[in-house]
Amino acid sequence: MPEQNHKPADATEFAAVLLGHDKGRAHDNASKLLREAVEAVKLTGRKASVTVKFDIAPMKNNARVVQIGDKVTATIPEDKRDSIWFTDDEGGLHRNDPDQLQMEYGG
Repeated sequence: MPEQNHKPADATEFAAVLLGHDKGRAHDNASKLLREAVEAVKLTGRKASVTVKFDIAPMKNNARVVQIGDKVTATIPEDKRDSIWFTDDEGGLHRNDPDQLQMEYGG
């Protein structure tokens, strides 16, 4: 049996709701996070995600009205920022090994 589409002619599509909801703030935030996610994927080579979630709740005393809330989240990879340091006996940090003799080159 073929699937039938019974949506009313003026039913709003998801993209239109995203643009029209809360003056487009969720759309703008999702677009910003999408750009950040794509840039991070290019830099790190790791995957990212952007999620748009609508919470839809019925209004009391009117079954034909709903209230919509949104939440836009992202998981964006970050570059590792590790570096290697040498320690001394007093807990100090050094870029060069403090126990290694330094050779002076004369000219």
